[in-house]
Amino acid sequence: MRIARLAPFALAVIVLLSVVAPCPAQRIVADVTVELQKMPQENQNKLQGLERSVKNYINQRQWAPNDYEYQAPFDIEIYFDEVLPVEFEDRYKAQVVVSNRSNMQYSDRRWQFAYEPGMQLQYNDQFDSFRSLIDYYTFMTLGFEFDKVKKFGGQPYYEQARRIAQQARLSSRYFLGWDKREEWVDEITDPRNDHLRYLNYLYYTGEWLYYTERDRETAKQFLTYAIKQLDKIRNEDDLKRFYDLNYYNYANALAEYEEWTSLSKLASLDPNEEHADFYERLLRRR
Repeated sequence: MRIARLAPFALAVIVLLSVVAPCPAQRIVADVTVELQKMPQENQNKLQGLERSVKNYINQRQWAPNDYEYQAPFDIEIYFDEVLPVEFEDRYKAQVVVSNRSNMQYSDRRWQFAYEPGMQLQYNDQFDSFRSLIDYYTFMTLGFEFDKVKKFGGQPYYEQARRIAQQARLSSRYFLGWDKREEWVDEITDPRNDHLRYLNYLYYTGEWLYYTERDRETAKQFLTYAIKQLDKIRNEDDLKRFYDLNYYNYANALAEYEEWTSLSKLASLDPNEEHADFYERLLRRR
């Protein structure tokens, strides 16, 4: 009898998790910072307005279908390090730090590009040493966001980022760093990373349903099913990052559901010992 009762529930979970949940992700809203302090005054003058130009370029283009009418945050910080002595163009070295304020933070120190005063940023398929890096990180951000909406939903955007990186590596002047950027796409889309991507889909969808939509019953199915993915994550850094970002909300939701077995498993797999007292306080409610 117990097996007969469980079968419909298991089927319901399978059907539920195969559906695209109306979870937040697609319209990029960028917050851009450009730091010019290391530049000579002449070049600072030339680069005035760049911050606004990049922000407008990202925010005014529709990069993906806006099915869910949600604004996905994208922080990009550009730190100019050096202007290179080239006669025929203004060539720079810079660092870029990007984040979606959630499960993606990345620092890139190997960027060389040409930029001329008043250059208009307009999307096209041709490689440009400045604009194409902005495009690459926008698509990477969309990849992370759409992976939260649908199982492997970010794949088309990762492929766009990969195409840019492969195109850039053919550049005779501006190939620096693009091998690493392509490797980052390869690491994310490697089948060995599938469990982490699936975990992110299950957890972030469940979290959104729980905290934003207040659909507690559906959220419970996502959150408890996500627990089954945790011990499949082989990369300790990935596991630690997931916990550092999510352990507090995750544990509190499971405690409210009185899902003590799931909460115990969540606690047992957490690589950060500093969280142990927090879990213990919640588990005392049993």
